[in-house]
Amino acid sequence: MDENIYLSLSQINKDIRKENKSVRNRLQSILLDNKFLQDRVIPIFPHYPLIPNERCGLWYCNPSSFKQTSYFKSTDGHVNQWDFSTRRLNFHLLETIRDNKGIIIVDSTRRGKKIPDALSKTVPIWCAVLNTLMLQETEKNVAIDKVLYLPPETVPKSEYDMIKRKIPELVAKLQKLNIIDSKKLNELFMGKLLRPIWVHPGSSLLDHSVDYFTGEVQEYEAWETPEDQNIIPIILCTVSYQAQDGMDKRYGFTYVQGAADDHELWSFGLDSNMFWAHIEYLGDASYSDDQLHDYIMDLAAAKLRNQCYIQDKGSLDEVFGNIDKITNEISLGKVSSGLTINKNLKQKLKSEYGKVIIFSNSVTVAEDTDDEEESGTDPFISIYKLQSGDKKSSKALRSTFPRIHGEIQSLFTNRDEKIKPMLICCNTGTDMSIGVILSILCTKYTEEWMLTSELPDISKLIVRKHLTKLISHLKGRNVNPSRATLNSVNSFLM
Repeated sequence: MDENIYLSLSQINKDIRKENKSVRNRLQSILLDNKFLQDRVIPIFPHYPLIPNERCGLWYCNPSSFKQTSYFKSTDGHVNQWDFSTRRLNFHLLETIRDNKGIIIVDSTRRGKKIPDALSKTVPIWCAVLNTLMLQETEKNVAIDKVLYLPPETVPKSEYDMIKRKIPELVAKLQKLNIIDSKKLNELFMGKLLRPIWVHPGSSLLDHSVDYFTGEVQEYEAWETPEDQNIIPIILCTVSYQAQDGMDKRYGFTYVQGAADDHELWSFGLDSNMFWAHIEYLGDASYSDDQLHDYIMDLAAAKLRNQCYIQDKGSLDEVFGNIDKITNEISLGKVSSGLTINKNLKQKLKSEYGKVIIFSNSVTVAEDTDDEEESGTDPFISIYKLQSGDKKSSKALRSTFPRIHGEIQSLFTNRDEKIKPMLICCNTGTDMSIGVILSILCTKYTEEWMLTSELPDISKLIVRKHLTKLISHLKGRNVNPSRATLNSVNSFLM
C-alpha cells in the first residue's frame, strides 16, 4: 500500500476514534449509565446508601444522592498485585455499613471488561480480610473459602486460589497497625460476614418479573437479605455495559463504555460537580460538541472568577477547602490552582496561623510594594513548586524535607499558647501535604500524637501507624499519598 494512503487511512481511523469518544458522546453515555443506576439498581436496593468509588464513580452519581465516597483502586486487584492497602483503608465506611446493613459501591470500567478490578477483586479482598479478622475472635483457624467471595464469571478458579493463599498475609499486615481488632469488628457487624454481590447491566438479579398471562412487566421488588444468610450485603455496581468502541449508536449518540474514566484527558476542566450542577444544558443531546465545549469553557471562566471573589471575600475555609485541624500545632488545607495570595488574604492567614507551607506550581503571593517587610523576603508563607499527583515532584520532596523541617523548628521549641499553628496545603490536600505532615508527626510526636522533645524510634511500621491514624482522623477526606511521596517520607526519616 502507498505510504501516503496508509498515513491518510491511519489519520481517518484516529479521527473516527476521537469523534466516537467526543465530549457529547461521553456525557450522554454517563447519563445513560446513571439511568441504569436509578431505574434498575436503586429500586432493588432502596435502603442502601450510594457510595461512588473515586474518581470515576463520582460522575455517575448526582452529588445530592450520596454523602460519602470510597477509594478502592483497581491496581490492588491486578494479577499478582493483590493487596489490602494501608494507604486506602476506607474504614470511614464501616459505621455506614453497620447503620444501613449494607451499601452500594458504584464504579465503571472501560471496554474489554464487564466489572472493574476494583469491584471484582479489590473490594472482595478488603471484605475477606475484615471477615477473617472478625472471625478470629471465635475461630482458631478461619476457613478462607468461608470469607472470600469473587465473581466466578470474571475471576478464574486459579486466580481465586492464589488470592485465597494471600489473605492470611494481608490480615497480618492489618493487625500490625493495631487500629482495629476482632472484638471491634464483631461489635460493628454482630458476627455477620461482609458479602460482595455484583450487579451490572445484564445481571440476573436485576431481571424484570413478567406476568405470564398479560406480558406486563411487574413492579420491582426490593431485595432482602435471606434470613438464613448471616451476611451484610456489599453491592458492587458496575454501571457501564460492555460495548465495542464506536459500535453502539442505538440511543442517538455513540456509546462510550466507562466514559468518565481519566476525565482530565477529555473534560476541558469540567468536573463531576460542575457536570451535575449544569445538567440541564450539558445533558441536552441536541447540543453539538462545539456548543458543549464553549459552554464548558464559560463554566471554567466563571469558576475562576468565583475563586477570585472568594479569595477577597470568603473565609479561610472557603479558600483552602475546609481546613482540618490535625493537632494543636498542625492544620491541613487544600489550595486551588492559580491562586494569588493578596494582602487581604495574607492578613487573614496571619490572624490564624504562624506559618503557611504550600505545595503548588501555580500559586503565587502578590508583592506589596508599599511595605518592604511584606514583599518577597517575608518567611511567613513558603511556596514549593511541587505538585501533588506528579511523580517527579514526589521524588523531589525528598531533598526538600530538611529545609521544611528547618523552617518549622521554631514552632516546636519553647512552645507557649501564644504561638499559632502552621497550615500545610497542596493542590489536592491528600498527597504532598499529607507526606509533610507525616514527617512531622513521626519526628515531633508520639504514636498518640502527644508532643515529645525526644526523637521517637522511626520505622516503616511507625510511619504506617501515623498514616492510619491520620486517615481515621480525616473521615471526610480521602487521604491518598502516592507511593513516591511515601518513599520520600521514608527516605528522609530513615
